[in-house]
Amino acid sequence: MSLPLSQIVNVQLNSSPVAPFRRDFGTLALFTPEYGHVFTDPNTVFIECATQNDVEKAFGSRSETAAASRLFFSQTPKPKQLIIARWNNTTQTISAVEAVVEGYPVSTTLADMAYITDGYLSLVADGQKFDISGLDLSSGVSSFTSIATMINSLLPKTSPINVIFDEVGQRFIIKAKNAGQQHSVDYVVDSALSGTYIGKLLQLENGQAEKLKGGDAATISVQSLPEAFTALQNKNPNWYAASIVAALTDSEIQAASDWIQASDKKVLGLTTLKSSHIENSNGNIFKKLVDKQNDRTVVLYDKNDQYAINSWLARALAVNFSANNSTITMKFKSLPGVSADDLTLTEANKCKALGLNYYTYFDQAAMVAEGTVLGKRFFDEVHILDWFIDAVEKETFAVLYQSPTKVPLTDAGTARLIAAVKKVCLEGIKNGAFAPGVWNGDSFGTLNSGDRLDDGFYVWADTVDNLSISDREQRKSPPIQVAVKLAGAIHSVDVMVNFNR
Repeated sequence: MSLPLSQIVNVQLNSSPVAPFRRDFGTLALFTPEYGHVFTDPNTVFIECATQNDVEKAFGSRSETAAASRLFFSQTPKPKQLIIARWNNTTQTISAVEAVVEGYPVSTTLADMAYITDGYLSLVADGQKFDISGLDLSSGVSSFTSIATMINSLLPKTSPINVIFDEVGQRFIIKAKNAGQQHSVDYVVDSALSGTYIGKLLQLENGQAEKLKGGDAATISVQSLPEAFTALQNKNPNWYAASIVAALTDSEIQAASDWIQASDKKVLGLTTLKSSHIENSNGNIFKKLVDKQNDRTVVLYDKNDQYAINSWLARALAVNFSANNSTITMKFKSLPGVSADDLTLTEANKCKALGLNYYTYFDQAAMVAEGTVLGKRFFDEVHILDWFIDAVEKETFAVLYQSPTKVPLTDAGTARLIAAVKKVCLEGIKNGAFAPGVWNGDSFGTLNSGDRLDDGFYVWADTVDNLSISDREQRKSPPIQVAVKLAGAIHSVDVMVNFNR
């Protein structure tokens, strides 16, 4: 017997853990007060929809939710999917539901079962087992419903279940007679009785069927929008923008905007049809939000389309930050499905003064202006910097997390962290977020105000020799400071023409 080669060459594999994924900054959550066919229990908080058909199946084609999502899915390009989230703006009473086992569609024909004269199966419900035997399928069985009726006739009258056949879904269903969480229905089992087992043919075994628990009647109290936002955040924190399927009061607008402003990298989109909302007056809720510097709220003034903001957000969130030259400005963009308004210059200037967007004609071209959040900051800057901060955070953490040994508290170790930050900066150059230019910010490191950033960015950290004893003992890296020059976008131009004779 030979000795293992590992006695001479011993190879060990250092596994690398998977670092946290970057956030998706293209996910819109549409909060709806409608229940549809999905928000019929206390636990469902959201669904994900990839097409308009998904929304209409869940809420109906004539629902307000479908009307709101239609503008999202009409836009191109647009994000891959839409989240529909629950907002109980009124008290909801939910009826108790029965426990069921729903089989998969039956693939066997009645003719294929005609040889069975001694069929059996065992049903399980409320902790009891009910053995059914002597099922003769050779004659007098004209349909699958007849088989269900035959099984029911052999169940005790006191049994807690019924067996039915769903003609539409072409499947057998075992359903509790009484609704409530205390009742249970389980899969069909083979108890090895005398005869031919038919549970598998009826598609009611574990692996062939879906088991749904019963539910008690419940009353869900009224939610505020911040409570609805928090409920979704606790279930799925990866949404970025919120829009509402309802006309909101001023107090609801303020509460929603305040929650979004305080949250981690999120934005709120609203449409207003009210002309009073473009007035620069203290009674205007949007003027109040501007004064509070709530610059994570996007507002579109539209005279006709209550859900026009969903088209705006679909286009704005379609940015793929991994692609080349992919960042955009929202000015000049089209909103398919939205009618452009006839605005006066006075109305347009009022919108611009507060940072409200509008969709109107410039000559014969329908386009969005100005692509801003409240307070006149451009939305693409907010979006880009949210992406950049998250990406730097994840890349820097990955260096520390994926090291099989350690990142030393030395200048060489700091250089590894700086390299991770520079990697994201280079992505920003590639996607068009950053560009070379003059740095007008404060000086740090070797960068002075007025210097040109030829790379479009500058990353610096002091030597570890200058760390305080306290920071060194706590194993804190020297702070890494980053300067990035936003590429911006051209929104207007003055052209001066000279001529002579």
